[in-house]
Amino acid sequence: MTEQERNAAAGQRQKQHQKAAQQAAGKSFQAAGLTRKNEEFMFQLNKQLDAQGATGEQKQALLDETQRQLLAAQPEGKTAKALFGTPTSHAHELLHPKKQVEERDENTNLWLMAADNALMFFAIFAFMFGILAFTSPSALATNGHNGNSGITAIILVALAGGGLFGGLMKLIRPKILDDGSREKRPLWYRVLVIILGLITWIAIYGLVTLLPNAINPQLNKWVYVILGVAGFAADLYLRTKFNIANALFGGQPRRKD
Repeated sequence: MTEQERNAAAGQRQKQHQKAAQQAAGKSFQAAGLTRKNEEFMFQLNKQLDAQGATGEQKQALLDETQRQLLAAQPEGKTAKALFGTPTSHAHELLHPKKQVEERDENTNLWLMAADNALMFFAIFAFMFGILAFTSPSALATNGHNGNSGITAIILVALAGGGLFGGLMKLIRPKILDDGSREKRPLWYRVLVIILGLITWIAIYGLVTLLPNAINPQLNKWVYVILGVAGFAADLYLRTKFNIANALFGGQPRRKD
């Protein structure tokens, strides 16, 4: 017998063994109490797992888990196609599972939310005044009075905005009920809280313009730009590390792989 004939014979024996295994699996699906459609799905899934390279132990574990889910869903009238799609696509998903993404709990700590907002406000104002000093220096010259462009004013406005809006976000977030569900605050309440917060912050913004230059110096334009970039970087780090829930500046919860 030539090498080619031996290979052909070995291939034939493998096919026969595979066919026998599939027939045995088919009988086990019949005995499991599956509906005809679900039984056919499992039979085709078995063939697809073989075709897509599943090992023996791996295949059996995947078949057992799929069958368990089907048996649990049958009383509700759910079919294999509704649950898993086609046998081919389900086999591929079983053998090439997508990476699971774990959602971290949102951090609603008031101090962290305030720090998040304060850093963002500081970064925005510092960067804005730095760029303004480059593009329109005369705009910062307010009759010899530094006003809001002074570093002390920027810090105070950022701290006030951080505290105010950190508190506001806490106040307008949905209430957690006793059963763990969430209940949205009334629209009128959310609007009123935000308006009151804005009025308070604008008043503080106006008051800091009265600070004397001696305690409210105007820094070099490059320093402002650098401080702005540093503020953005610090805020990004804070959000990533603590997964801060903040509806004011991009409130999607952070996830990690």
